[in-house]
Amino acid sequence: MIIPYKTDRDILDLHKGDLKRLSNKIHKEGVAVFHDQDLNEEQLITVQKQFGICEAPDLFMNPKEYPEIFLVTGKKDEDGNKLGMFGDTELGWHSNGNSRHNIDKILISLYCVNEDVNTTLSVCNTTKPFYDLTEDDQEYWKSITVRLKFQNNTIYDLEENDPELEFMSKNKGSIRKLVGQHPHTGEYYFYFPYHFITKAWEGTTPIDHNEMIEKLKPIIFRSKYQYHHVFKEGDLLMMDQFTSLHRRTPIMDNNRLLWRLASDFSKIYE
Repeated sequence: MIIPYKTDRDILDLHKGDLKRLSNKIHKEGVAVFHDQDLNEEQLITVQKQFGICEAPDLFMNPKEYPEIFLVTGKKDEDGNKLGMFGDTELGWHSNGNSRHNIDKILISLYCVNEDVNTTLSVCNTTKPFYDLTEDDQEYWKSITVRLKFQNNTIYDLEENDPELEFMSKNKGSIRKLVGQHPHTGEYYFYFPYHFITKAWEGTTPIDHNEMIEKLKPIIFRSKYQYHHVFKEGDLLMMDQFTSLHRRTPIMDNNRLLWRLASDFSKIYE
């Protein structure tokens, strides 16, 4: 089962040795949670940059003065324009960069500024289900290659004029092994953001990717591999994007606001 590292220790007090131990726990369980933090934008960015290089793509949900932060909210401005990413609808299982060719920003941090007690984030560990398989099954799934590409009306529904649809659709996608090996631990994990999977092969032989997806769902998405979190203000949740997938129930209160950051672990393993 997932046993997230949980603490109310001030994350600003952690030194490099603490951060490396924390990173190992995030890799292992997929998720760690810090409660009762009191962080402003600059402090949160400083924390993230202690792990590695941050994304700062200068999109509509990135504040100009804090480009490393992605606003996650359903709130809109007075003209009805989105202020943040992911809106207020349900989000299916995903991780960061699923349709990108190169995925290196594998640490996602979510900091709760305004809470919504009726919205739940679920995290599923993708390493543990692999190691619960027989050796024969492990070898079979390691032989599978998948094609990934963003498809609207799968992970979520975006209208044609949505700015999020524009930049999501620009990603060309990727071809990668269904079972990856973690760059920092060497452990295997399922790379299974199934909403993005459009083709699959066993070796070089094409297989039905929809049948494959339906066979894998009950193997990976078991309750013992999951952790469910209702954000309270001051919660900081950190996830490894190779050893976990996450999803979200719909937002009931559009004032809900998370600050999201994405980085690699290059400072930890330099």
